[in-house]
Amino acid sequence: MKADELPASASFDPATWAGTRRLITSDLDRLCSHLGGHGGLHRAYWFLLPNFQALFWYRLTRYLLLKGWVGPARILSLISNYVNRVDLAPTSSIGPSCLITHTGGSFYGTAGARLTMMGTCGAGPWGNKKDVGAGVGYPLIGDDVMLAQISAVLGPVRIGNGARIGPGTVVWRDVPSGATVMAARSRIIRVGEAGAEDFEPGPAA
Repeated sequence: MKADELPASASFDPATWAGTRRLITSDLDRLCSHLGGHGGLHRAYWFLLPNFQALFWYRLTRYLLLKGWVGPARILSLISNYVNRVDLAPTSSIGPSCLITHTGGSFYGTAGARLTMMGTCGAGPWGNKKDVGAGVGYPLIGDDVMLAQISAVLGPVRIGNGARIGPGTVVWRDVPSGATVMAARSRIIRVGEAGAEDFEPGPAA
């Protein structure tokens, strides 16, 4: 079963071992769909990728934390951070079918199903101590949200379902469902190379 076909009744309780296994399977199914290959050898190879290993160990540390085994959870999380270069805090809540396309980045907060994280993006606290439902100072992210390369969601903000945060964009305000948020367009402020005066910038996004 593909990640976008998960039944609404499926139990993904991270505090149970069965729920944790379903979460891991949903993540792997989505990665296989993204990379194009559901065969046994493909699944074994995709499973060993650092971006998936970060999710795998996050699911395990989240389970351990919710069972009250705080010490082992933090130690495994620290080891995973060193090995996989992705910081997924076990105190965070991430829904099923999460996809991390490249290593790098971090996540602290709460996210719904089918979160997509691209290279060196992340979410976490920043300044304001308000609670919007993800814990004091943390962002609350809905279903089907994409965080593009080098983007960041900071502070107690709500990101609606289906929102897309563009490359290099920093968000510290609420984003409505279905919205696309982009950083300001780049502009040339100096021409110093021979021939650079002929450069034609592309159209605005």
